[in-house]
Amino acid sequence: MPIPNIKTICFLSFPLWTGTAIAQPKPNVVFILADDMGWGDVNANGNPLIDTPVLNRLAQQSLSFNRFYACPLSAPTRSEIFTGRYFLRTGVSSVSQGYENMNPKETTMAEIMKTYGYSTGCFGKWHNGAYFQQHPNHQGFDEFTGFLMGHLGYYYDAIYQHNDEEIKSKGYSTDYFTDQALDFIQKNKDKPFFCYVPYNVPHSPFQVPEKYFRKYKEKGLDNELACIYGMVENMDENIGRILTRLEEMKLRENTIVIFMSDNGPNTFRYNGAMKGKKGSVDEGGMRVPFYISWPGKIKPGVTEQLAQNIDMLPTMLDLCKISFNFERPIDGKNLTPLILKSKKPFDRFIFSRQGNQPLKSCEGSVRNNNYRLVAGRKDTLLFDFQNDPSQKVDVSKKHPEIRNELVKVYLKWEKELVSQYRPETTIEAGFDDEKSITLPVQDAILSGKVKYSSIHPNQSHTENWVQNGDSVYWKLKMKNASTYRIEIQYGCPVSEIGSQFQIRLNSINLPFTMSEPFDSEILPDRDWIPRTESVERTWSWNSVATGKVESGDLILSIKLLEKHNHNAGMIKAIRLVKLLQ
Repeated sequence: MPIPNIKTICFLSFPLWTGTAIAQPKPNVVFILADDMGWGDVNANGNPLIDTPVLNRLAQQSLSFNRFYACPLSAPTRSEIFTGRYFLRTGVSSVSQGYENMNPKETTMAEIMKTYGYSTGCFGKWHNGAYFQQHPNHQGFDEFTGFLMGHLGYYYDAIYQHNDEEIKSKGYSTDYFTDQALDFIQKNKDKPFFCYVPYNVPHSPFQVPEKYFRKYKEKGLDNELACIYGMVENMDENIGRILTRLEEMKLRENTIVIFMSDNGPNTFRYNGAMKGKKGSVDEGGMRVPFYISWPGKIKPGVTEQLAQNIDMLPTMLDLCKISFNFERPIDGKNLTPLILKSKKPFDRFIFSRQGNQPLKSCEGSVRNNNYRLVAGRKDTLLFDFQNDPSQKVDVSKKHPEIRNELVKVYLKWEKELVSQYRPETTIEAGFDDEKSITLPVQDAILSGKVKYSSIHPNQSHTENWVQNGDSVYWKLKMKNASTYRIEIQYGCPVSEIGSQFQIRLNSINLPFTMSEPFDSEILPDRDWIPRTESVERTWSWNSVATGKVESGDLILSIKLLEKHNHNAGMIKAIRLVKLLQ
């Protein structure tokens, strides 16, 4: 069952739909988001190496924004899409260890549309918080199937969340998420729906069914590029499945379809001669494909209007004839007049910034129709985009007045956002309807020789439990007091069992012994190139203690007291399961 919503939303009281005769039906919305796909990963954008017939056709049927910008990284982009606000305002700054968590008080596109009669579903990668208040079911989605963190470690037969339960999937991730989206559309065909499909490709690890990989290898591409293009082509086919189903159900004429990516490409590959890739504040790190289609309503074509993801919320609400009273200021612009051809393109500033920690060391940029200013860690450069779209020549000395003006504009924007930034890294839990609390080690603080299984905390486990006294701990703020059964997700071969651990709940110590062996096996290798992220393994849950947790601040830790042999095991997460009172 979906998790009950806990947020109150305020709306304007006047009617949404007006007219002299019969009110028009609300349009359905299908919003498709790719992950780490660059502007150049579409055949129609001048890339002869990749086949994307569905996206090519969608581009022809859409108003295509040729200069549309996302953030340099995933979680910030997603928070901006759903709130219409710059990511630092929402509490998001990066992609892991709590910095991807969106302030639960933000009002999202899904919440608004749900309140106005839409059925809402999300199928794929969420990446704006994995805890109770940030869960998609608490951010406006009736249905959610996918994963909450920013990284999926294995794309076949994976374990996902279905609302508040874990489910085992079958098949390849992109195919599976499409299946779920199609089921949702079928179930809600007789009422307006908002179907959000955030695919997890072509993000690493580089896994794709062999037929797609072999096709691009036969073109002479290396393994990495063959896999990436194969992932995109598979996604292209799945987008085709969605569009075909809409046609078959006679829903296409009243369905707005949007496609975009969450940032620039995750490797250096064809990207229209743009500078930079994912993580960069140069053009290539943020400019993404963007198509919006609504047959009979939106005239196909190409616009050079500068636009970005913060524009999505006000634009979608206007297209759907939804009036909303925002309690928090919206940064995005309503592009509906331009999309419906009642307004001409206009100049504006597009602000971009990295969100890595510490914030002061991040690079940023601002551009308008003619120039991009890049504020780097060492230099501040100015590029003339009318004559130098590849950013090869710094024209700061040639146009000092333009440089100085853009520096002034950028620093004012940056100061405002950084001063308002409040991270959501403290885990809030213990709500009345919260049946369990799962704490992955990626959000923990490690001590001693304990280390992550990868340089990327996302999706990692802890290993190297070899030194007595080492620990990991989490900071929580508990809403209510309750008693919990405490479980650990672990792996420990029979040769290593017997180590003594201690769970600490503030001042309460709960000792336990790693007494149940579980051989954590690495899943079959489906990678086409060696991965930098942690390998995916099998895991087991074991109940180790019962404890009372009081309301208020909580420091929860796992500490190795006495190692039995060489290594006390591996730990991936801890889970608190609420016991009936």
